[in-house]
Amino acid sequence: MYIIIGIILVSSLVFYLTSCKNKPKSETSTAEIQKPQEFVFDDFLKLSDELDKIGYFDLVSDNEKKKFIKEKIDLEYKNDDNPYIGKGWLIIPNDYSSATADYRAFDVSFDYLFRGGFISYLESAKVVFEKNGLKLEWKDEILDGNTIDNIYHRITVNDKEYIIYNGQAKSIGGAMYDYGLSFKNILNDVISRQSSQLKVILLTQPEYVEFILLSPDMLPKFKEIICKTKNIIEE
Repeated sequence: MYIIIGIILVSSLVFYLTSCKNKPKSETSTAEIQKPQEFVFDDFLKLSDELDKIGYFDLVSDNEKKKFIKEKIDLEYKNDDNPYIGKGWLIIPNDYSSATADYRAFDVSFDYLFRGGFISYLESAKVVFEKNGLKLEWKDEILDGNTIDNIYHRITVNDKEYIIYNGQAKSIGGAMYDYGLSFKNILNDVISRQSSQLKVILLTQPEYVEFILLSPDMLPKFKEIICKTKNIIEE
């Protein structure tokens, strides 16, 4: 049941992303969706090797852990056991002892983010940020309104105040999507204010969304890899 609900929520995100993809560039703001028109599964593709070539796993110092992550990625890409999602996904495995397995990616449920999980996901982001030499501290979270009719949500991150959400949401799905984008934009502003060129992007998964921190050199190569999967990127 929870898997089906998760798929529905992520499907809503994919709908928003693909809708933006079909709009003129002036209507898509700074979002850039990288996705081919039709996915073709490649049975001989080893996603983990492609990621390794671009240095994606360079922050993982434990060779056994790195081996496990790579094997899991290749296994999930070919996994066709779930008829709801099929094969062809880049699924980055969780590290249940930490917020991230590779110090680049951490998963986010837009539903939980919207329903009170903002601080929890900042804690996940902090693990990734600190491994990449970035500061992430927060205080003074204020949330007024517990319905979509009136939401005012703000927080101070690294001594700058951010408005997470302010106003009336047209729908629960729309509010969750807005929360996700707000979270991404806040993180990227925090990065920019530290004079870093690293960037957080969104990567759709079958049941949630992955937030991934990449360098400007790695990002275009990462996009090329994702074009061989069912995932969708939003910058």
